[in-house]
Amino acid sequence: MTWVHHASPEVEAESQYRLILGVCLSLTLSMVLIVCLRLTIRYHARRLEASDYVMVVTMIFSIIYSALCIAQSRYGLGLPLKLRPKEDLSQYTKLNYAGRPFYQVGIAGFKASLCLNYLRLISGTSKTLFRILIWVTITLSTVGHIAGALVLIFNCHPVERAWNPTISGSCLPSGPTFYGLAAFTIICDVMIIILPIPLLLQLNIKPAQKAGVVCLFLLGLFTTICSILRLTQIHRIAHGDGNSTMLVLWGTIEFNVGNIVTCIPFLAPLLKGAVRDFRSHSDRKHYDGRSYALQSWSKDQRSQLRSTTSAAPPRTRRTPSEELILESGGPEEGGIHMTVELRVSLEEKSTKER
Repeated sequence: MTWVHHASPEVEAESQYRLILGVCLSLTLSMVLIVCLRLTIRYHARRLEASDYVMVVTMIFSIIYSALCIAQSRYGLGLPLKLRPKEDLSQYTKLNYAGRPFYQVGIAGFKASLCLNYLRLISGTSKTLFRILIWVTITLSTVGHIAGALVLIFNCHPVERAWNPTISGSCLPSGPTFYGLAAFTIICDVMIIILPIPLLLQLNIKPAQKAGVVCLFLLGLFTTICSILRLTQIHRIAHGDGNSTMLVLWGTIEFNVGNIVTCIPFLAPLLKGAVRDFRSHSDRKHYDGRSYALQSWSKDQRSQLRSTTSAAPPRTRRTPSEELILESGGPEEGGIHMTVELRVSLEEKSTKER
């Protein structure tokens, strides 16, 4: 059974469907895992906010877009136009048309979520101007991307001509339309990435920590690079062999990586917990340079240890294992028991009663 419908073995060998499957599945699964970790942390902390709900919608849109990309690979995506089976043209065009709005609205979602996180950073401060600037950026980005989605939906008259070229009508030129939408996406990316840097530079933290926070947000530049690389593929589609594989893949990479980068700051509790557990584990194994892991001691072992240490001068400091284990015998073995205090208390009470 071939992966590409109606394709000969020679044509399928030319297809890049394996690359499409690898990129879409690996990035989408990674994105879903990281978003779910973020939501779990926020839920347990009882701090779910608007940005978290926006990320849920964005995650769903990303899954749908990746699924549509994989489905398109079965109907010709991954092949130049001249090698695509003609029987698959109608189905491929419908799937491609369906995926465009999910991409446009989805990338607007993770950008809005990131900006809402900026608002959370300055909540309770007097930075009113900065707050207004963030809201303006959210509005322009969201409205612009939704408008772009509407353009892609209604770019043909009648609309059905978008997936059925045999119908008479007209469509917007694909080259200028795609170039305009890609340019707007890049501008929004740059605005959102640069926006928090002045605020982060004012944080009263160590320089190394400040540099780490700034670099974390600069990771968002990778989505801008994806947008630029995606834009370079438009010329190939409009004036080249018509192979839209890399255009779709760079869109998938941008979509998923954007969601991942937006969620990374919320995973800090997991990283701190891992470091704390590692330190705790190391401390249990090493105390003052010696190992004191808890062990099972028999009565003979404890007696032998006491006889060995009785000749030695008394030590002024005991390790936790010595307090909890070595002195855990009965009264005749020198153990510490709270019943001594209770016995004295009872005796005093009996004396008063007489």
